[in-house]
Amino acid sequence: MRKRAFLVAVTLTALFYFGAAPSVAFDLFAKHEVTAQFATPDGKPMANAEVQVFAPGVPKTPALTGRTDGNGKFAFEADSDGFWSAEARSADQVARIMIRVGGETQSQSRVSPFLVFGVLAILLAIAIWYRLLRLRRNRPRP
Repeated sequence: MRKRAFLVAVTLTALFYFGAAPSVAFDLFAKHEVTAQFATPDGKPMANAEVQVFAPGVPKTPALTGRTDGNGKFAFEADSDGFWSAEARSADQVARIMIRVGGETQSQSRVSPFLVFGVLAILLAIAIWYRLLRLRRNRPRP
């Protein structure tokens, strides 16, 4: 009986996690990794340029700052969907870009962490209930 309960719990968990699209199963709490490459108008990389990144809906306050690498690349993690903007400044050049992060398909396929914890809490409650039933059934009778 114990093996059957364990197999049911494992099967339900596997169906919950792997029954959906694989990207949903492995991307529950992930942020979007964004890489931008800045270049001058003649195509040369803007190496070691100062970068400011602005989150969607907050165009005046930089969400983060940093510097480009030797190839003019700058990477950051975007924690929300929308249009992010970035600005790179070197001694004599300024480059601005807009980056669209996410989209309709990504936001629809994301599983809520509350749903995950809720299902786990229900499975835990079932396991405790099952254990109490077993203890009550195996109790010696006077």
